[in-house]
Amino acid sequence: ATHFLMLTSLKISLMQLLLPQAAAFLINHRYGCHYSPPRSLAAPRATSTLDDPNIQHINQLLMDKKQELLDGLLDDPSNLNEQSPLSIVAADNDLRDTFLTTEQRVYETLLSSRLDLPFLNRAIVGPSEIEGAGRGLFAAEDIKEGDVITCYPGDALLCELPSTDEGGEGDPSDLEDDENEAVDEVVLWGRHVPKGDRWDDDTVFDGSKSSPPLTSYAVTMSDVYSVMGHPSLDDNPAYIGHFANDGAGHLAYEMPDSPRNIEASLELGLDTESSEFGVEDNIAAYVLKSFDVANAMHQPVDDDEFHMVTVAIRDIKKGEEILVTYGPDYWISDYAGHIADAEDDS
Repeated sequence: ATHFLMLTSLKISLMQLLLPQAAAFLINHRYGCHYSPPRSLAAPRATSTLDDPNIQHINQLLMDKKQELLDGLLDDPSNLNEQSPLSIVAADNDLRDTFLTTEQRVYETLLSSRLDLPFLNRAIVGPSEIEGAGRGLFAAEDIKEGDVITCYPGDALLCELPSTDEGGEGDPSDLEDDENEAVDEVVLWGRHVPKGDRWDDDTVFDGSKSSPPLTSYAVTMSDVYSVMGHPSLDDNPAYIGHFANDGAGHLAYEMPDSPRNIEASLELGLDTESSEFGVEDNIAAYVLKSFDVANAMHQPVDDDEFHMVTVAIRDIKKGEEILVTYGPDYWISDYAGHIADAEDDS
């Protein structure tokens, strides 16, 4: 509880530090922001993809798939159920069958599907140039600003439902009930994911000795759904957006007086000699540095939000590592997980 209060206070302090420059929007959203930092550091922004024929092609395939799913219902209502994502917990599936609408099931099916996109072959996975980052995403060709690089897969969906436990006040069928604070998180696996690669819920949320939590690959799509890419599914260049690293994530872990943090802070004009210089400044340095080095961002493919794509926010040269901004919430949550793991081991 002490660590939770400390991290909550940290978030509030960070918002107070950056609010004068309207960065609170960033803290509440993992991508897309209206922050105008000093010293000519530009924040990542959604870039129009209308000129990229690939985005038009993806949209058309999604619409065709949607129509195919609806037409299949006329022949056999079970066709949709056989293609929609499932939890490995039978009780979760039984509960969802009692309230899930056709529209919701179609949406989940499209969000968790991997389409055949042979034309989307612009990136490869390889060893990251960032120390300790493991694998990373690299441009396989020159990519123009605004072009779609790859898709961010929904190999698994993280779905929030109003809790049905005793004390929960929500109706599980009301997925948009913002008044209900108690929620259950259900993990839904896309049908294309081999059964042997579908992790149990403990591994999804807590990880294992060999793998980080699958939730560390989660990108928010809406208030209800997040998409998660599976680290073992790395051979399809059309769906490897989950391997893009944050180019400044190391700053979020380092102490305020570390050499690299001091260097980044000085670049941002922060007073490193002040007695009040501390962890809030450390995260501020991360935010601005991450904006500075990012060359791509994850965003919904269109207003229907049937797919997530990774889009170039500036021109990217062949061989260049593709970097995005995870946002401070990601690193604060990740740091909290490390604290919890350390306590469990002690």
